[in-house]
Amino acid sequence: MRRLVLTVFFPLLTVFLAACDLLNNVSNVPAEATAVSATPAVALTLTPAVQSTPNFVIAATITPTDNSLIIWLPPAIASRTEAGAVTLSDQLLAFNNVHPDLEIIVEQKPTTGQGGALNYLRTGRGVAPGVLPDLIALPVTQLAAAANEGLVFPMEEFLDPAAVDDLFPPARAWAYNADHLVGYPFALTDMLHLEYSNTITEPVALTWASFISDTTRHMVLPAAGPDGGRLALEFYLAAGGNLTNEAGQPILELDPLTTALEQLYDGRANGFILQQSSNITNLADGVRLVRDGSTDYALTSSDVFLQSTTTDYTPQFAAVPGLDQPLPALVNGWAWATTTPDAGRKALAAELITFLTTPENLGSWSRQSQILPTTPGAFSAWPNDDVYAAFAQNELQRAIPMPLTASSTIMAALDNAVFDVISLNKSPAVAAAEAVAAVGS
Repeated sequence: MRRLVLTVFFPLLTVFLAACDLLNNVSNVPAEATAVSATPAVALTLTPAVQSTPNFVIAATITPTDNSLIIWLPPAIASRTEAGAVTLSDQLLAFNNVHPDLEIIVEQKPTTGQGGALNYLRTGRGVAPGVLPDLIALPVTQLAAAANEGLVFPMEEFLDPAAVDDLFPPARAWAYNADHLVGYPFALTDMLHLEYSNTITEPVALTWASFISDTTRHMVLPAAGPDGGRLALEFYLAAGGNLTNEAGQPILELDPLTTALEQLYDGRANGFILQQSSNITNLADGVRLVRDGSTDYALTSSDVFLQSTTTDYTPQFAAVPGLDQPLPALVNGWAWATTTPDAGRKALAAELITFLTTPENLGSWSRQSQILPTTPGAFSAWPNDDVYAAFAQNELQRAIPMPLTASSTIMAALDNAVFDVISLNKSPAVAAAEAVAAVGS
């Protein structure tokens, strides 16, 4: 008996989808998702049929068995897009066909907070280990800490380490912790770049000073949100700034931070960066101003760009100009990790990772999910004429792993400093000094 159980937790909705006794000749036509209002948690049995719309029947509550493989996914991956969710479901069904006696149970769990996946792993192992996952998708920034706590387990015995060599450089850096392969990154996010009007014909300058010198053009950026701080961090690192001292404590250095903030201040002072940037909190709002013709350039990210581009409007894009060359983008991402100490289940989880991250499967899922994959080969499943895919591949080859979380003291200080210089409330020197002091206090 083959079973695929998709357990989806939304704020006001719980959906259990069970595919029982799947026939070998099940139609490959994707089925539309059906929302079911939640009261008590129940299981819905998917009965294969010729039509493309599934026939749902109420069944008993599903309980994991010895033949279960439990997967925990965050909503940002499991339900990022409807097409991506269907693609992932199809791939899990294909894997299930290779292991007909296996029951795959997929549950959505947030990654942070009291109800987050890591918190469940910390508290549940000694209480209810049978309901804990075998495989989990984690933010790459959580991998090292999870490995150090013993929440995820090394995979080098079951997952070919040579596969890591195929990853883009930032993803490769996340895969290992203390010489152990603790995760396999599969998606990259938050790659900052420019979006600009398709009426502009001249290429974007390579250096920031040249870029902001054309005051007949204008730009917006979210100076009232965290992405402004991320842009400042990219300038700071390009200026040679360090984030820790010799003792490993977090720091900001005055000179490189002043240089970074001067770039933004100069663009605002000469009118290139519009005043309304001080009121913009997110990238999407800035992008809308480009698309309605209110400005020429906006700071955006790979996620915003991919999720907002329409078939009738394709904006232009470019790397953010830097001090002497375009800035390397700081990127985040998601990784697969095994959370079971059982060798047999770990081997099966690693086999599923390998299956889901083949160029064809990862490429198809990433394209449908509107997210960047972690391997160049996966882009072969994207359209051949997709110029953004070619741009993204080049940028990911020189991208840098995001070294900080959004809640870190350094990022909070950078967010405040960017707001102050874009608002022209403080000079770069004063804003930098206050940020340095805030981190060091």
